[in-house]
Amino acid sequence: MSPIDSIRPIVRALRSHRAAALLLALEIALTLAVLCNLMFIVAGNLQRARTPTGTDEADIAVIQSIGVIGEDNPGTAGSNLATLQSVPGVAAAAFGAPPLWRVDRAALFASPDAEQPLARPYLLNGSQGLNRTLGTRVIQGRDLQDAELPGLMSTFGDTSGGSADTRQFPALLTQALAEQLYPTQSALGKVLYTNMWGTPISLRVVGVIAPLRAAITGHPDDAMAVVTEFKVAGEGLGGGYMLRSQPGQLAQVLPLAAKALQQANPGHVQQMVKTMAQLREDTFRGDTALNRMLAGIMVILLTVTALGVGGLASFWVQQRTRQIGIRRALGATRTDILRYFQIENFLIVGAGVVAGALLAFALNQWLMQRFELERLSAVPVLIAVVAMWLLGQLAVLGPALRAAAIPPVVATRST
Repeated sequence: MSPIDSIRPIVRALRSHRAAALLLALEIALTLAVLCNLMFIVAGNLQRARTPTGTDEADIAVIQSIGVIGEDNPGTAGSNLATLQSVPGVAAAAFGAPPLWRVDRAALFASPDAEQPLARPYLLNGSQGLNRTLGTRVIQGRDLQDAELPGLMSTFGDTSGGSADTRQFPALLTQALAEQLYPTQSALGKVLYTNMWGTPISLRVVGVIAPLRAAITGHPDDAMAVVTEFKVAGEGLGGGYMLRSQPGQLAQVLPLAAKALQQANPGHVQQMVKTMAQLREDTFRGDTALNRMLAGIMVILLTVTALGVGGLASFWVQQRTRQIGIRRALGATRTDILRYFQIENFLIVGAGVVAGALLAFALNQWLMQRFELERLSAVPVLIAVVAMWLLGQLAVLGPALRAAAIPPVVATRST
């Protein structure tokens, strides 16, 4: 007997239970469509949460030290950096914001009077030592040098005017940004124009660095960033002070650094002392909670579907007890009965997953238009299809085994 010959009577039997089979296939289709998109969202969130920033995250921390109004404070930005660098185990320190903490985008222009920006990368700016503290890797050109940095007060404290060319900062571009701005030539030596704190400045590119992500949103331009530095000394700056410890020593070094900085700035309050690992946890806390909720929904969907498949199979076994007995009396083995119900389930689930796969892509298109979701790939759909088929076979296994175990005499005596 060919496989088609064994399927034909099952299809005929399903026609007599058309409504029940159709409802079950529809339930499976809806479950699959929702399941695929939930899996896709969860996978995207997990991938974003694991995307590196391109810094030495394990050894970097930030201390937000803010002056209290009315309190005198002897500390300066320069002395604060010296204090942090004197703490045993501190490899580098700088004033500025690390990735994942309040880094803004900046529009880059080709000329001072241009109106159309070339790009809007993230701008990481800070004091001397910022790039050393971040631990980024220069892959073309050279690193920033303290001797070439303009002073903070001499640049932004001068209100007498001047052009952006007179306020020129050395800058590092990430490779992604350099390739977008200058696809056919080297970015080294090029001059770009932007605004820093409302003041027009120019940026002279001295180096290209490996990927550095100030934010991780999942968009391709996350890897586009500019790093520049200015020199600080006697300014009384409150804000973020970053430090990078020797490898593996951050847990011991950070409390000592926070204490030393507080002693150097008795008029300051430390609003935040966090490692980059904690900043990452804060950044993706919402995604983590969302993933847990979506995982719970997926479990509920699968459970309800499995109960539906198993319940319908049990109902049909009860209805077909006499039919099963007759088949057994005519020579059908337990394996034949078991195979019958498995093939029947395979056909119903198969119809459901085919419709569900098409519905999954349609649902994804709707989500893309309204929530900027990425395009659904075939991988989660295939995984969900296989999972639904396996779930269907497992759900029908119990009723099918019970059906196969019915003795022919008992079955033929039932009404």
